[in-house]
Amino acid sequence: MKKILHPHTWGLDTNTKGELMVGNFSTVDLAKEYGTPLHVLNESRLEKTAREFKESVHAVYTGKSSVHYAFKCNSVPVVIQTIRNAGLKAEVMSEFELDLALRMGYEGEEIIVNGPCKTDSFLCKCLNKGVRFIIVDSLDELQALNNICFAERKDADILFRINPNYIPKGMNSGAATGSRKGCAFGLDLKGGEVSAGVNLLKELKHVTFHGYHFHIGTGIRDPIDYSKALRCLGKLRAITRSAGLAIRVVDVGGGFASMTTRELTNRELLFYQVFEQLPSGMKQDTYPTFKDFAREISNTILEYFPIDELPELLYEPGRSIVSPNQCLLLTVYRVKERPGIRKWLITDGGLGTVTLPTFYEYHEVFLCNDAFRPRTEKVTIVGPVCFASDIVYRNKLMPRVYPEEVLAIMDSGAYFTSMESSFGFPRPAIISVSRFSHCLIRRAERFEDMIYRDFFSNQIPKEVNHEICDH
Repeated sequence: MKKILHPHTWGLDTNTKGELMVGNFSTVDLAKEYGTPLHVLNESRLEKTAREFKESVHAVYTGKSSVHYAFKCNSVPVVIQTIRNAGLKAEVMSEFELDLALRMGYEGEEIIVNGPCKTDSFLCKCLNKGVRFIIVDSLDELQALNNICFAERKDADILFRINPNYIPKGMNSGAATGSRKGCAFGLDLKGGEVSAGVNLLKELKHVTFHGYHFHIGTGIRDPIDYSKALRCLGKLRAITRSAGLAIRVVDVGGGFASMTTRELTNRELLFYQVFEQLPSGMKQDTYPTFKDFAREISNTILEYFPIDELPELLYEPGRSIVSPNQCLLLTVYRVKERPGIRKWLITDGGLGTVTLPTFYEYHEVFLCNDAFRPRTEKVTIVGPVCFASDIVYRNKLMPRVYPEEVLAIMDSGAYFTSMESSFGFPRPAIISVSRFSHCLIRRAERFEDMIYRDFFSNQIPKEVNHEICDH
């Protein structure tokens, strides 16, 4: 049975007025002080969640293990610093993320590098900064990396990313990164690319193979999906042994769900986008813990490796750590109703600016000034941009809402800030809240920020103007 979750699920409370609280602070007051849209980070709970993930992994696996936070999920510096304080290492996919990891104090040995489109300059920087592993995504990349190593007179430690051709049940096609047909990521196990890669290693003198990397999707809610994907380890061990190599590292990737939000299935996406049928709540009453995932993965590894040959286990969590520890506040500026058609809540944030994940994910939405006001009507929540698809949600079950009231979209910690845009409006501020204080950790964009890279015709130096025209 689907249900609306209670604010306590996110570690939040309400005051005597019924206002949603983060720590000891009313979200209504925070919205007034900082303005909206506004991301509110629950910093102490974020650190606690990160520590819990790391401790769960170490508790159930007798071999060596390490946890690398996926920067792409949320790269706000205070978020990263908080997660680093909890003892997590770094996983990056771009030069920007690598530079940020180094700026935040990570050593190269604490960083692993992923991604399907690593440029030569990026690979070169990875070598020069001494990252621990470069996760090779294709045979072309393997050859290119070896050539760069030769030119730079450096060697690279690598993992092969595997496409195991496994799609968790119910996962929508846009999230299924383990799909052989639908996703380009990784070496195609079924098509023979892994064998070809292992054989190619015999000719390449500057790369050292350590093991395999898997990443089968995002928002995974059932630990068994990981064990099913890892069933190809038997075949991988055989391929690896035939080349005289050993698997010393298994990276199970990320994709661990936040249990307070979820991606829509293919069927749900179809019915939502075509027939505007938005799911009314969460699907289940109980959810697996971090330890449940770690135990299932650990037990599967033990099926394929003897105790004295256990590989190091790497994890790359993102959304499961940051998603439930941040919310997004939006102000309702107008309420518009066309009887017999629909009612719209017009807010200062939508798909075109700050809520892109709501296009394909279910997020709970609370009324900040009266969190338990009965939900009596379905409304369409939209943003401020002048195009019809600037929507937060269609047909969302909500209380009766009035202008100047504030909404809280839960679980904005994962991919909201990563994918926000300046579509006619400045990107919003982010604040951090602890039990007894709150502070600005990213100010809202200003006009000067939004035009920082632009030249105006009456200000372009002659030589720059000439260069621009030439291009």
